[in-house]
Amino acid sequence: MRRINRLNATTGQSIGTPGQADYEAGNVPICFSGWPLSQPAKPFPSLESDLEADVVVIGAGLAGSSLALHLAEYGVDTVLLEAGQPGNGASGRNAGHVQPYLPSFAPLKAHADGGRRFIDFCVENRNIVFELCGKYGIEADAVRSGMVDAARKRSPELERKARLWQSYGYDVETVASQPLKQMLGTDCYRYGLHWREGGRVNPYLFTNGMATAAAALGTRIYGDSAVVACEREGQRWRVRSAHGSVLARRVVICTNGHAGNPFFADLQRTQYPLVACGLATRPLPQAVLDIVNPARVALAQYPSGLYPLVIDGRNRLVTATIPGPGRAQQASTYFDYFLRYLHRTFPEIRGERIELESYWTGMTANASSVYDECYPKLYDVADGVLALMNFGSWGNVMGPLMGMNLAQAICDDRPQDCLLPLEKAKAVRFPGLFETKIRRVLIPMARIADRFSLV
Repeated sequence: MRRINRLNATTGQSIGTPGQADYEAGNVPICFSGWPLSQPAKPFPSLESDLEADVVVIGAGLAGSSLALHLAEYGVDTVLLEAGQPGNGASGRNAGHVQPYLPSFAPLKAHADGGRRFIDFCVENRNIVFELCGKYGIEADAVRSGMVDAARKRSPELERKARLWQSYGYDVETVASQPLKQMLGTDCYRYGLHWREGGRVNPYLFTNGMATAAAALGTRIYGDSAVVACEREGQRWRVRSAHGSVLARRVVICTNGHAGNPFFADLQRTQYPLVACGLATRPLPQAVLDIVNPARVALAQYPSGLYPLVIDGRNRLVTATIPGPGRAQQASTYFDYFLRYLHRTFPEIRGERIELESYWTGMTANASSVYDECYPKLYDVADGVLALMNFGSWGNVMGPLMGMNLAQAICDDRPQDCLLPLEKAKAVRFPGLFETKIRRVLIPMARIADRFSLV
């Protein structure tokens, strides 16, 4: 990959291409992501004094920004601290899908009510992304374009899923080859599930929009203010950054995987890390736009989900995949894989010019070693300290949902009423095994199967 320079999305200053270690760790600066606009977002100031508040939220990602926003709606005096700027972490790096349904009910069986309250809440608020954007005027390219799970052959599992979610009032149905061809512009897929709800969003702009809305309601937000300590001080907690502190009765940690944080270090061992990479093309030629995904649905390939993709409001293809071990920095490799998929799926575009605009990586923090069961966790860290984290890949909807629900529980001073059961942080066994399985076995097998149209 040739060395390029980009503008830092926070400062507007030119920075060079990150190294291999940055790509492997998912620490590529957010300006290399395809989601920030060319005009840098206005940064929030760093914490430079000692403050007091009712609640301190640590981490301004999708969950933390939603929590701060909904606490502000209840009039709770809140301070939101972010090590970088809102959306700079995992929340600003995903594939941009708005998935309105739950991936699996299996983890909910451990809930006291079997997950009934959780399911009802998620179903009732499944449009939270679009509703928040409408309510607060958040310009995040949030479009209810619907979603399609596209398969090469008939699938009893997709039929079962359609019946299940129809029973919850969802507008979803199985579709055959001809309707799929009209929607997707290809006859490679003969069967699919068409969700008329859901769609796409720019997750970086959405996260920033929630933070900005929270600030307008009175939340004090500080960027470039990494927390270095969280210490008991009487009946409250002193949360310290390099140049300031906040004294509060309650602390909520919303960090992605908690990697590198010195306070409550046990939280770093509660998840299965997995590095993912994202790609965005330059705006597509009209000839490609006419053929590829004319319905503009958010598309996922069933069962592999190898290249989930959207066409965004800037007419770019945006996708994500999992890089091979030690090769996360090889942008051209994964773009070539993606191009081969596009050319096999849409052979009419083989002569058209499709160019890579952005390539980036990020780190997901998964609560389970089973991909579809990566539900978030709510940890009871200490008296007055909670941690809402480990969202895996479902953050665009789940983060705002859980932030809204936890805000209500905190406002009522009953965190035990949160939809997620309160748990003690517990180290997972063999945290690296999940990444090894995905990167060394399942994704290479999926690429082979895709190349030879085996699934």
